[in-house]
Amino acid sequence: MTDLREKVVEDRGIISRIQTYIPGFSGYRAKEDIRAADNMLRMQMADKLASVRRSIEVCRSDMAANGSLDYLERLGALISRFKTIEQEVGHAAQGYSGISAKVKFGEAELNKLYDYDYSLISALADLAADSLKLKAAVNSNSAASIKENIDAMGARLDTFEATFKNRMMTVTGMEA
Repeated sequence: MTDLREKVVEDRGIISRIQTYIPGFSGYRAKEDIRAADNMLRMQMADKLASVRRSIEVCRSDMAANGSLDYLERLGALISRFKTIEQEVGHAAQGYSGISAKVKFGEAELNKLYDYDYSLISALADLAADSLKLKAAVNSNSAASIKENIDAMGARLDTFEATFKNRMMTVTGMEA
């Protein structure tokens, strides 16, 4: 996977490149690049959440078509949570801003964010795998397996949401 920061630097226009050489402006430009990379990552995470949600919605349709109604409401609640978290991720605050940023990011802080990002991306991959397990459970019409998979996805989504909120507390400087 390409480092998003490198992609942002590659995509800089000529004016942005010139700004990196102006004294006092290069740090600002670097921070803007970090913001852009952070935004790109969050958009990718929101897209992945939407993809997993759509997969779950297909499962819900299949359950309704099969007459497997026992856990349909619980699955609907999970889909609703996915939508909410998807919106939180896609529209989260960017934290530090402008030339006089109150939140200072050094290498240690960035490394902490990268740890959060890795955890979030790993959780998204696990959620995608979980959605395939749910699909198999729905196809086999196993009520116990459907419930187990819905519960597992709910727990994983709880962890994802908590990690994302901790990450955003770090980005916005609200960390305790």
